[in-house]
Amino acid sequence: MRRSIPTLLLPLVLAACGGGAAPNPNPNPNPTPVNQIRARIVACPLVNQSSDPTASACLAGTYTGKTLSGADCSLVVQANGNYTFTSPALSTTYVTSDRTIRVFGHQNVGGMHQVIWLIGDPIQSGDSYDLDFKYADGLGRTLEIEATKRPAAGGTLSSTCTAVLN
Repeated sequence: MRRSIPTLLLPLVLAACGGGAAPNPNPNPNPTPVNQIRARIVACPLVNQSSDPTASACLAGTYTGKTLSGADCSLVVQANGNYTFTSPALSTTYVTSDRTIRVFGHQNVGGMHQVIWLIGDPIQSGDSYDLDFKYADGLGRTLEIEATKRPAAGGTLSSTCTAVLN
């Protein structure tokens, strides 16, 4: 099934294909990585606050960005919700369980996409983890990922990774 190119993406496709003439019926076969990431995110199912683990499976992949201090950071997400977050302040691998709390939502209002994915542990003894994944076209097409670890010994470690997806 062929999908139409959303109006917001048309200028990107025209620029990538080298022109302002008639749109190329075969858009750039090698889009830039950030465009691939945005395409993956906006192709997710339109749902509101789903706790179904399969709803967020569309987010599987690798995301890279910068921390507030400008250091490299990344998030690798598996379809089942397991993830690895890496930054200078916090590096962690999270494995889901039957107790994992999940919330996924994707809205498209007038061609403007907003995706939110929250995944983490309920209050428990031992270390606990939370991940907040937020993307919004209306905020400059910004992807913000905040990973938090709460060690059993107390305290909180967190890191924010941000990328602008043109």
